[in-house]
Amino acid sequence: MSSKSTKMTTLSQVIDPERMKVITSEFSRLGEKSYLDNAGAAIYPQCLLPKINYDLMNNVYMNPHSDKYTRDCLEQIRCLVLTHFNTDPSNYTVIFTSGATQSLKLVAESFEFTPEENDSDDCGSFVYLRDNHTSVLGLREIVKEVNADIVDISHEEFTTALNPIHLKSFKRNAEKHSVNSIVAYPAQSNFNGYKYPLHCIENIKNGCLNSCLKRHLCEVNCNWYVLLDAASYVATNKLDLSQTQPDFVCLSFYKIFGYPTGLGALLVKNTSADVLSKKKFFGGGTVDIVLTSEDFHVKRQELHERFEDGTIPFLSVLALKHCFDTLNDMIPRVINNDVMDTISHHTYYLAKDLYHQLNDLRHPNGNKAAVFYLDSNFNDIRKQGGIVTFNLLREDNSYIGYAEFQHMAELFNIFIRTGCFCNSGSCQRHLNVSNKEMKDMFKAGHKCGDELDLVNGRPTGAIRVSFGYYNTFNDVDKLVLMICQCFVRYSYTKPKRVMNTDDIDLIKPNKIIFKESLIKILNERFINIRNINLHQDITVKDSKITLTEIAIFPIKSCGAFKIQNGWKIGPKGFEYDREWMIVKDNGVCLTQKQNTQMCTIRPEIDLKRRLLILNCKGMTTIAITLDVGIGSKKKDTSMCHSKVCTDIIQGFDCGDEVADWISNALGISFLRLIRQSNTDKRSQKRKDSKDQKLLSLSNQAQFLLINKATVRWLKDKIHDPLFSDDIDSLTDRFRGNMIIEMSQELAERDWQKVIIGNHEFKVEGQCPRCQMVCIDQKTGEKTVEPLRTISEQFGGKLRFGIYLSYVGNVNGSKDSILRIYSSVNPCSNNNEDDISR
Repeated sequence: MSSKSTKMTTLSQVIDPERMKVITSEFSRLGEKSYLDNAGAAIYPQCLLPKINYDLMNNVYMNPHSDKYTRDCLEQIRCLVLTHFNTDPSNYTVIFTSGATQSLKLVAESFEFTPEENDSDDCGSFVYLRDNHTSVLGLREIVKEVNADIVDISHEEFTTALNPIHLKSFKRNAEKHSVNSIVAYPAQSNFNGYKYPLHCIENIKNGCLNSCLKRHLCEVNCNWYVLLDAASYVATNKLDLSQTQPDFVCLSFYKIFGYPTGLGALLVKNTSADVLSKKKFFGGGTVDIVLTSEDFHVKRQELHERFEDGTIPFLSVLALKHCFDTLNDMIPRVINNDVMDTISHHTYYLAKDLYHQLNDLRHPNGNKAAVFYLDSNFNDIRKQGGIVTFNLLREDNSYIGYAEFQHMAELFNIFIRTGCFCNSGSCQRHLNVSNKEMKDMFKAGHKCGDELDLVNGRPTGAIRVSFGYYNTFNDVDKLVLMICQCFVRYSYTKPKRVMNTDDIDLIKPNKIIFKESLIKILNERFINIRNINLHQDITVKDSKITLTEIAIFPIKSCGAFKIQNGWKIGPKGFEYDREWMIVKDNGVCLTQKQNTQMCTIRPEIDLKRRLLILNCKGMTTIAITLDVGIGSKKKDTSMCHSKVCTDIIQGFDCGDEVADWISNALGISFLRLIRQSNTDKRSQKRKDSKDQKLLSLSNQAQFLLINKATVRWLKDKIHDPLFSDDIDSLTDRFRGNMIIEMSQELAERDWQKVIIGNHEFKVEGQCPRCQMVCIDQKTGEKTVEPLRTISEQFGGKLRFGIYLSYVGNVNGSKDSILRIYSSVNPCSNNNEDDISR
């Protein structure tokens, strides 16, 4: 194909726009979403499942242990898998597993480090690259059991040992030795897409890593085997097993096709199979004979039959034929007449484009906006895959937390992965964090997968963008536009691109153009929130602080019920507050994050008639009794379980009539309304709280208090001309139970406890905010504000409002009612251990 420009929008560097449109049409269910987590899991095309369904509906597949036809079909799939990797059954055997993790575990459990005939004290070694996935690190625990040496190698040590200059100096030794060692490394880093050398496998087997064993005083006279974690690599790259031949290859098919999940493979080089002799367990189908009254069995001779315990998921395996066929039909063979090479180049140039655009981003003061965690500079596709890993910096060079970034990205319907991606070694190396600092972070409360993105201003993880064959330059532009609008204060202009498959050097994007008026608006200095109110005394009494509004939310994530006078406080908070929830047909609680229209359902509590009344525009009002299903199981209710914030909730189903009403109101089939049982003992999870308060279906605390003066302050900071909320509408977005009026903004962040009327409450900390505050509670429409301004003003700490838990009555009162217009008397704390931090 000659180099030329096209009048159509350039969607790919290597695939023409018409074909790319056909490909993206298979993922129309994404709508406006940009899915940029291909390294986490691919997504399947829409045409795949009908093909699989047609096959299953028109054929009969039975247990392969008893049905020869099914068994023959499975053997064809094994050959198909090997063909995809350019090899055949004479060289490799396919063992089906539940995924790459089980494949890795199977090798470690079966590997013969020291043959039984070895009568010396020498032992083999398990050598692993520190920058491996957690599943590889976990193999250490298996290897400990057989007393093999465990050796970790740094990224620098490994790449140096495989450097061509170093390879000239080491002495090759092809003799057969009495012990076996195995090295595990990834073909491609799942952290940042760096491609480790595959052409050096023979050099590893010849002993080029012996120097690493010498440094650890391990036996160097050993037979080397290579365990290749190919899960990340094969998702978008061609693994050619005719050119490079590791002994063991581990992979998961959902990384390539998006379907089926729970299916992977271990590819074993046939000449290396005899070293997998230590497998202990045997299951159905893996033995030729087994006796029950005597410890005697003989494993099958066929390698995959020895290792596939029980019945493999044969229907999932059979689906692979349609997965391979669909991929080959969809993707043109533009590069090297190969589907995977085409995908590799397509995703590489998307990532390269993103890398250059982020690298060019500057704040108005000239400071760079992005810091990268890469081991290549996107100059060589042989060394870099379609992944970009980075963090963003503010104008003052402080870090933007990855959790803050993810919340903003989700507002723009962009889905990426943040954290350390189960690759602690790469994360430590690139973030320059020592083992001691990692342990200190853990002691400070940071755990893998949480949202504690900054500790003492330093990031605990990163942002990873990974591309699949269904992504286009439109996804790149959408992401950069979001970054410019939310974090970098640029007016974004799309770069000009042309397709070029003859000379595939990505055209450098145009520099982003400013709008002076936009910069002037956005260039307000950040408020240093830590300096606010630190001069206050320990106890503050302000008679001008008043409780002006009480609201409850009977159904979790639905609209508010505003209280006109006063409301009873119960053991879980306000009576009837978040006592009901809507669940999907899979039993998972539905929230406004999944369906913004939930706020248009307006519940009311009628205490006189003992009814919960539901209102929604365009719908006839419906009511259910408050007294059914409380404390006992009635004929017209059924006990069920669901999950809220990882807690198992015990509750009652409220019946078919209200379920149909809610399903019609929200346009989602098979929804149910569940009421929390009064026997359910869900409680707070605060480590520092001895008195664990009971909770309804609220997220973290019994009450949420909002200071309207702080809302006014925030409103003044929002400069988005498209944001038109008045003060009351903006206040409603924060879904507080108690709204107070006072003269001073932000003062509530320093409170330790508060007395309202005759009731005392303990402050449990500030409320972490997500994209739900960007939903207009009248219409259900999404906006960027106010989350963007909260992030900007508080240095990335997405906090607004304070959590309260009920302590009890004061002044000898026995009143259980909290009334509107009660006086509010707070106590604040200006110590270093201030809870507002």
